[in-house]
Amino acid sequence: MSEQRANENPIAMLWRWIGLIQHGILRVFGIFFIIFFLLAVPGCIGAMISGMSGDDEFEMAENGVLRFAPVGVVVEEEIRIAPEDALSGALLGGGAPEQILLRDVVEGLRMAAEDEDVQTLLVNFDRLAGATPAAMHEIAEEMTAFRDAGKEIIAYGEAFTNGSWFLAAHADEINLHDYGVALITGYGSYRTYFRSLLDNLLVTVNVYRVGTFKSALEPFLGDEMSEAAEEANLFLFGGIWDAYQRAAEEARGMERGALQTLADTAPDLLEAAGGNAAQASLDAGMADALVGRAAFRDQMIERFGADEDGRNVESSDFLEYVEANRSSGGSDGDKIAVILASGSIVAGNGDGGVIGGDAHAELIRRARLDDDVRAIVLRIDSGGGSAFASELIREELELARLEGKIVIASMGGVAASGGYWIATPAQEIWAEPTTITGSIGIFGFIPTFENAMAEIGVFEDGVALTETARGPSPFGGVPESWDRMIQANIEYGYERFLGIVAESRGMTRDEVDAVAQGRVWTGEQALERGLVDRLGGYDEAIAAAAERAGLEEGAYTVEVFEKPLSDFEQFLKNLGLETEAQALQRTVFRNGLLGDGVLSGLVRDAGAEIEQINVLNDPNHVYATCLACEAVRRFE
Repeated sequence: MSEQRANENPIAMLWRWIGLIQHGILRVFGIFFIIFFLLAVPGCIGAMISGMSGDDEFEMAENGVLRFAPVGVVVEEEIRIAPEDALSGALLGGGAPEQILLRDVVEGLRMAAEDEDVQTLLVNFDRLAGATPAAMHEIAEEMTAFRDAGKEIIAYGEAFTNGSWFLAAHADEINLHDYGVALITGYGSYRTYFRSLLDNLLVTVNVYRVGTFKSALEPFLGDEMSEAAEEANLFLFGGIWDAYQRAAEEARGMERGALQTLADTAPDLLEAAGGNAAQASLDAGMADALVGRAAFRDQMIERFGADEDGRNVESSDFLEYVEANRSSGGSDGDKIAVILASGSIVAGNGDGGVIGGDAHAELIRRARLDDDVRAIVLRIDSGGGSAFASELIREELELARLEGKIVIASMGGVAASGGYWIATPAQEIWAEPTTITGSIGIFGFIPTFENAMAEIGVFEDGVALTETARGPSPFGGVPESWDRMIQANIEYGYERFLGIVAESRGMTRDEVDAVAQGRVWTGEQALERGLVDRLGGYDEAIAAAAERAGLEEGAYTVEVFEKPLSDFEQFLKNLGLETEAQALQRTVFRNGLLGDGVLSGLVRDAGAEIEQINVLNDPNHVYATCLACEAVRRFE
């Protein structure tokens, strides 16, 4: 056999290797689907048996205790990974993280505050991976309302950071592990800069932009933050940090400025406590008691009673409580349609946690043509993206308003650049005080590698019958004619953006330009500059839509219009495997071949930086996006 293979001609040998690779790929797919069905099918069978036996019926603990220990990231809209992308997720990891819907938390706290059967909430935020400042403030307000209803919240944690401690500060008591820490560091914004690396690699970065503060691509243009970006970031994050301090200090009964002092003098406090971080946290008023995990569990059992096994405190799960008490909705009659716009704005349909220009324009069109829909609320949590896709969404929303629908924009954690663009048709724009918005400016970005290719002896050449026949090429660069055209188009796009904002806000072009230039603002700062109408959250926006549409409370339903499932997703749903497919990707294949160590985390962080650029798929290479806005999402 070996002699026969040695005599094979190169074509036959190549064909044989192609066949081996093909079989290898099929085996990988086979292994993947075997694992998938081995894990998913028992879950489905268990769910069916549970459903038939009635074991899944929620029962509230007799002592009125709910426990809330969220795992993952608080989001406006669930990030769904397409099943056809599951293989790459299995191999490389990443994908959708564990998620907690903001509306579930907010509505659950409201229900529990009014429910006589609920008296106590036990919270642990150790595995809360993050959320935007606006989301955290909204949850904190509902926790305060829960306590104002005469109920108590008990917090326990082993490692409090900015976000988790901020929420815990709104509890009646904070219990910290006696070997734990409550470290509040305040805000900072740092990015990685690549200019020198790109120069060393002979990469040409062709950038076209308008706006003094449009700093999205600064990492590719220099090795440090510009003075304009530094000024803007200090003002922006200063506003967020100030709101953090006001809310947390009031909740804890601290003097104004106490948290600033704690963040500035943390090394002194730790040294004074002999390096004991838990004691330093207690001395600083960040916790009320130091107690180990087992001791705290025993305290809670003594206070509220044990469960059937006698191992844990008797309690009911908060998210299960929310699901069991959720209103079914969906009745006929007048409706307010909610369109969720979360993630980067991309051309096409989009998938996996992005806003597709085509898909979201179609959702708005569906709501516009639905005679039962009296108002549309666009709930935005986006730093923008494709200018063209943003315009497709904006024009469809404007058409709905012109045809008589009430249109309200509700800004969540981020509604900047393209995220602000799509809000402009609204009769009213609502923002949270700590929403990140503005960033009115656009840019173009085309990296080319002609110099790097020339260094290794690769060149591009050909013929062109006109001055513009040769367009931008990765290996040939950007011709001077195209360079001029793209810059002219960018400048026009900026003027168009200014005009859209000026018309919608009743401002002059120069008035908008004065607060534009790519500058980013908090919702509170934006209100002062006329970029938003009111400060408030999702519920206030819904109420405003109902009022403008002349709808009385209780006489309408709120319906979320969602993108239809793909054929494969529908197939899995029909089999009852849709939920298992998503859960499988988030758990078994969450870390992929890279694992979950420090090095793999660094690789994924670098990949996330690149992915922010990779999703820029505008057909005209023109973008209205705020890449720097992503820094506020990691409110950990």
